[in-house]
Amino acid sequence: MKILFPLLAVICLSAGCNSFEFSPEQTFDRDSPKNLNAAGLSKMQKSTPKDDTIRFVITGDTQRSYNEVTKLVQKINTLESLDFVAIAGDLSEFGVLQEMEWLARELEKMNAPYVAIIGNHDLVNKGASVFDKMYGDLNYSFIYRGIKFICHDTNGREYGFSGKAPDINWLTEQVQPEVGVTGFVGISHVPPNSEDFDPGLIQSYHSLFDQTPGLLASFHAHTHTYAEFGYPGSTVPYVITSTVGMSEFLLVKIINNKLSYERIFF
Repeated sequence: MKILFPLLAVICLSAGCNSFEFSPEQTFDRDSPKNLNAAGLSKMQKSTPKDDTIRFVITGDTQRSYNEVTKLVQKINTLESLDFVAIAGDLSEFGVLQEMEWLARELEKMNAPYVAIIGNHDLVNKGASVFDKMYGDLNYSFIYRGIKFICHDTNGREYGFSGKAPDINWLTEQVQPEVGVTGFVGISHVPPNSEDFDPGLIQSYHSLFDQTPGLLASFHAHTHTYAEFGYPGSTVPYVITSTVGMSEFLLVKIINNKLSYERIFF
């Protein structure tokens, strides 16, 4: 993907963010937030659940949606007993440090902890380095109240459809039976029905998920439009959340290994 840097100025003006000093070469400074995913996970593990239901938000594509992000935070803070929020990619438009720093400051205002997943726009320029330092690994997983959440990079086009993303070997390791794990949830940015997903990996990707006992759902963003789809013979729902810019997110609930979700508008 080729991005013309002059477009940065257009984004800035349209968003009223003329205080941002965009530099595609800047990947970090001493005041930049670090290891935010680890911090979010630590808060989650230290929290005390109020009941047997896991409640979390799936949202994504926060780039350019400065006003909507503020409203998103306000809406999320009205939700009761929320365990965490997952930002499913495209935190930024150009993978630039200042964009991600602004978003991090806004998301810190949420009452619930959050984690972020890498999106295709986050990989532009030196975005991978920014994401790695600010949030952590591009592929990671965590176990929360018996459910293993597998957060992973599916931005195949950004790697030239080289077979590197998604990392099927890593995913295979993640879905192996594990003591204390009763179910799995996948979270990534690009869904497997997108032209930006590596076409050579579609079959192996959904076959792995479809054949994994206890795989409750695979959540995605990227398309900016809500959708749910599946594959023949599979019981795994692939669910795409609409963009923050459309003032919508998903509220997901898991109880007794049964998953449900609803679309929330704000």
